[in-house]
Formats: sequence, structure tokens, C-alpha cells
Amino acid sequence: MRLANAAHTGRPWRIHDIAGDFELEDVWVIRTPSAGREDFSAVLAAMRDSSGGPLPLRLLLAARWKLGALFGWDRASAGLGRRVPSLCERLPADLRRAPHDSDAGLAPFSPVYALDDECALELANRTVHAVMHLAWAPAAGGGHELRMAVLVRPNGLLGRCYMAAIMPFRRTLVLPAFVRRLERAWRERDAGVLESAVGTGGIPPSVRALSSLPVVDYADHFALTVNAVATEAGATAERWARAMFGDVPSAGERFIWRGLLGLRLARGRSPATVAGWRIAARGDDWIRLETASWFLTANLVVRAADGRVSLTTLLRYDRRLGRVVWPPLSAIHRRLAPGLLRGAAARMTRGGVR
Repeated sequence: MRLANAAHTGRPWRIHDIAGDFELEDVWVIRTPSAGREDFSAVLAAMRDSSGGPLPLRLLLAARWKLGALFGWDRASAGLGRRVPSLCERLPADLRRAPHDSDAGLAPFSPVYALDDECALELANRTVHAVMHLAWAPAAGGGHELRMAVLVRPNGLLGRCYMAAIMPFRRTLVLPAFVRRLERAWRERDAGVLESAVGTGGIPPSVRALSSLPVVDYADHFALTVNAVATEAGATAERWARAMFGDVPSAGERFIWRGLLGLRLARGRSPATVAGWRIAARGDDWIRLETASWFLTANLVVRAADGRVSLTTLLRYDRRLGRVVWPPLSAIHRRLAPGLLRGAAARMTRGGVR
């Protein structure tokens, strides 16, 4: 729910002294029932584990990254430390000593500072320098709630035109869906313990050995602890993969996989494919899906063992374009992966294992 700007400006947040030259776009509240005064870090942890939201939100975000790549909005030369200095350079001494690692899973935002009751993140591109401020405040009905303020400094005429153009989408589609996602993440925080790792060095060697790629340029790994119903006999890795992705790709998956990445997907249902990806190999508790485009090759490894299910993505860049296209999309992918696992666990639990 959107709040009046006074819900942000009327609180003594440290961000006021650091980003005083930024414009306050809007303020939103994320309801966190049963949360107490000390639960700010727990809410941020739930945000990191949350999924990427409904299909319309995913499509809008994917379209934004595609436009950014096309027009060069997100090039490194337009980012923090290049086009504009980071707000980290404005921090007073006490905030410079505060932790800077509370990213709340909101890539491509970068952390500025984090305290017990507020944190700030920023991003810069060709259009704006933006700040997302997350703060912990008492709720009217008792307990605490998360307040999210968006502050921007547009980059000239281009930035102001861009902000005006996206305003209807931000306030009616993107941010309401984003708020609902975060509220759901808090409600479902106990649905299972999620572990994640990004980078080739963070992938368990036993999983890395299941890939067919001799060289891996990108990797991430997400593992979810699941209940006994979801892991009863018959809950094979293939069933988990189909619970995550379906037998055929959804419209959103086709848009990202085929439209943006150019991946070659099989058409129709087949026992040899999952969502258009070829089943390349399998074992007692794992399955490997493969596909490729003209500029990258991809493996998805799903493993179900010892009360946990995991999804590992491994990519090899076959052309230089892969290094340009995938990094911004990978941020969306990492936000979606926890939701894929949690959604699959819910489906396996509700429907049992057939």
C-alpha cells in the first residue's frame, strides 16, 4: 500500500542527511504481521529468499533490461563511480563503519549502509541515480512494518522523460506487485531453509561434477529444505524439475529463454524434455537439463536428496555477447529461483507424489 510522503519525511532517518538532493518519488508499506522490534534483519533475510513476482512483473522487468541493453542505459560507464559518485562517499564516519552488506536481494541495487532499523541501497544508470530506503517503523495496529521509500535524481531531460513514462507502470503494476511479493515472503519465511551461492567457487563439488560443461563462466546454486510429504518415495528429481518449470515453457519463460537469450527449446510435451529443455542425463537423485543459443550454453541441474531439493544453473559464454546479455538478466534469475523452489515444494505437498 502506498503511503503519504510524510511517512518517510516525518521519521528521523539517517538518509535525510545523505540524500537531501534527491526527489522522493513515493513511499510504500510492506505489512509484516507478528514482527517485533528486533525483526528488521529477519525481514531483510526473507526478502533475499523471495521469488520474482507474478508474470506481468517479470515481463516488465525483462523488457526493461532488454531496452537498457539496446540503448546502452546500463553500461558500466553510466553507473556508480563513473557517471555519478556513490552515496558511500557522503557517509559520516559512524555510517562508514556500519555494515554494508544488507542488499536484501535487490540486485542490481548496491548497499550504501545498514543499521538496526534502516538501510539504503542505490543504483545509477544513464537515466537516474536512484536510492531505495528500507526502514523499520511501528505499525498503527501494533508490531512493526517495513517502509520502502524510492528517491531519485534524474539525469537531465532523458531522466525526467524516462521517469514520467514509467510512472503509470511503477505505481499501478511494478511496485504493488513488488510489495505483495515481499509480504508473501514474510508470511512464507518458515516454509523451508533456503541456502544459496553465486559464483563457480560456491557450487558444491558434487553438483559441479554433474555438469557437462568443461568451462563454467557463470553459476548459481539454490537449495531448499522440504517437508516429508514432498520428499516421500517417488519424488524424483525429474518430478521436481517439472514442478518447477512445467512440461512446456510458460509465456514468460519463452519470452526470457527464447526471446531474450535465444535458447533453442523443444516444442510440445515430451518425456525427453522439461519445459523445452532436453533431459541430457540423470542419476538416482539428480537430473541435468541442457540447451544452448548461438552465444551461450546452459545446464540446469536439479537434485533431490536428504530432505533437500536444489536448483543449480551453469552457463558457458560461447560468444562475447553472452557476457553482455546474461549479467543483467542473472539478477532477475536469482530473484526468481527461490520462488521456483518454494512453489515446487508447495505443489508437491498439496498434490502428493504420483
